[in-house]
Amino acid sequence: MNEDPQSDRPLLDDQIAYYRARAPEYDAWWFRTGRFDRGAGNNAAWHAETAVIEQAVDDMLANARPSRVLELACGTGLFTRHLAPRVADVTAVDASPEVIAINRDRVGAANVTYVQADLFAFAPAARYDCVFMSFWLSHVPHARFDAFFAMVRRALAPGGFAYVVDSAHDPTSHAVNHPTPDKYAGVVTRRLDDGREFRIVKVFWEPPKLETRLARAGFDARMHATPRYFIYGEARPAEEAG
Repeated sequence: MNEDPQSDRPLLDDQIAYYRARAPEYDAWWFRTGRFDRGAGNNAAWHAETAVIEQAVDDMLANARPSRVLELACGTGLFTRHLAPRVADVTAVDASPEVIAINRDRVGAANVTYVQADLFAFAPAARYDCVFMSFWLSHVPHARFDAFFAMVRRALAPGGFAYVVDSAHDPTSHAVNHPTPDKYAGVVTRRLDDGREFRIVKVFWEPPKLETRLARAGFDARMHATPRYFIYGEARPAEEAG
């Protein structure tokens, strides 16, 4: 992928357009319905691993007890629904008003404030105990990684941390009519139910490589992986870690 952070704007605009258009069908991916139904065996493995991820998030919230959480790329609320009942205040940010509407209807919590914003132009107005992102980091181009985590650092209160959930590279993770993405290309083509196609950023991180990259950005990270589908873990500013 081009390392000039200004040259990727058309790709990022296409990415925003894709997730806006995909809003009403997004949850099929998580629940393994429609084009994402990969058969009983693969579906069972998927659901077992989503349960691991959800439990890890619940355990993080119970152990760290953050009061204020900034959720980046909140999407349709698949994780907002876990955050909102367990913290005092959630600021949920997404570039798509369509997914924000679905999220609001799903979560229905008075302690969630929604913000529509392009995350590559977003400037946090407050500081938070936790910056949470699920299935977003893989959409951050390599050339924007440092600037993105500089924003995350500015959003963190003293003692705060980031928590990441994202996709591992598995050929049965995506829709049946998507070709298996190149693990290293950094860009994939995605298709909607109606056949429209969009190009988006997709960086498949592995825990050791992500830990190393986060260290270069000034974070001490402890990342984990489920057997097939997901990575997850926390990252703290290096001067505060440990």
